[in-house]
Amino acid sequence: MPNRSGPGLRVMVDDSAAVHQGAGIGRYARNVVRAAILAGDDIDWVLAYAAGSARPPFFEEALGGLAANDRVEVRRLPLSDAWATRLWHRARLPVPIQLLARRRADVVYSPDLAVAPSGRTPRVPTIHDLAFLVHPELYPPRLLAYLRAVTGRQIAAAAHVVTVSESSRADLVERAGVAPDRISIVPNGVDKRFFVARQPDAALRARLRLPQDYLLTVGSLEPRKNHLGLFAALDALAPADRLPLVVAGRAGWDNEAIMAELRRREGLGEVVFLPDAPDADLPALYAGAAVMVYPARYEGFGIPVIEAMATGIPVVVNDTPALREAAGPHGIVADASDPAALAGAITSALRGRRRDPERQAWARTWDWDRSGELLAEVLARVSRG
Repeated sequence: MPNRSGPGLRVMVDDSAAVHQGAGIGRYARNVVRAAILAGDDIDWVLAYAAGSARPPFFEEALGGLAANDRVEVRRLPLSDAWATRLWHRARLPVPIQLLARRRADVVYSPDLAVAPSGRTPRVPTIHDLAFLVHPELYPPRLLAYLRAVTGRQIAAAAHVVTVSESSRADLVERAGVAPDRISIVPNGVDKRFFVARQPDAALRARLRLPQDYLLTVGSLEPRKNHLGLFAALDALAPADRLPLVVAGRAGWDNEAIMAELRRREGLGEVVFLPDAPDADLPALYAGAAVMVYPARYEGFGIPVIEAMATGIPVVVNDTPALREAAGPHGIVADASDPAALAGAITSALRGRRRDPERQAWARTWDWDRSGELLAEVLARVSRG
């Protein structure tokens, strides 16, 4: 970043998601904020995170090295992430984040849904999806009520709204009544490490118990990800195509039926379950798969889709707007509510090219650097009113 003198726009980032969350929104937060800092050479940044006295699990990945930048200041807030949620978003205590961070700001931004109160300062949340409105039946009642309330309040209080896809933008307009000119798309990107991924070596295969050839699905175990639909599709495959399925993802909500079926199939040798696969192993995990299957019933984007494509492997996705958008012309699309259709798509993928440079070229169009530039532009525009 070039050295400059004089004051510029000051953005405060409610960066708790970056330091506390792993995949998904956490990955988005870490990458897009860092890219925006590098892009916005006329912006001063205050990165504030709730953690109390504890060191958050993804602190180094999110903030490592940034404090040395003369345009960045990192501020730890004097309360835990759980207490911040209780006070700001459940009890709705209107204490501005600037007061706790002891710094002023021209704009307050969050890469997550729930941006902290900011008084009269414009605030910009990121609404990744409206899954709870599209598929309310997939959410526990208390979580559903919380998401409905918080999302409505965030939209009403926002000077502007960021989202991650054309699909989510359309949902915000049609389902939440947000004016199109109040929404900007700042999409997900792909880390460069996925483009140079190699297949797992013998040591990694042994540590993760990986078969020589396997199907892969990545995502938390909860109803929206549709693991049960994928398990049914495995039964519809021809015997020669029934490769073991590697399931990488942590437990989510309402997953009792999913876990019971997963454990049953694990006992039969049909499934390898990786609830705690290190993030550093993810590129090789993708690169070693015959096919990555992403059958989610709804997504705002679907980061695993473009990460898998970056390694060159074939990807099968459910026929939903966001997943079609992420997979583009090189994904194989099927109705994941139909086991036979999903099985047919997997079979087609197995018959195709194992590694395809055209898939990688498509994945390169999802670029964190460009997303950072877009975010810096949005925040500068909001500050000008």
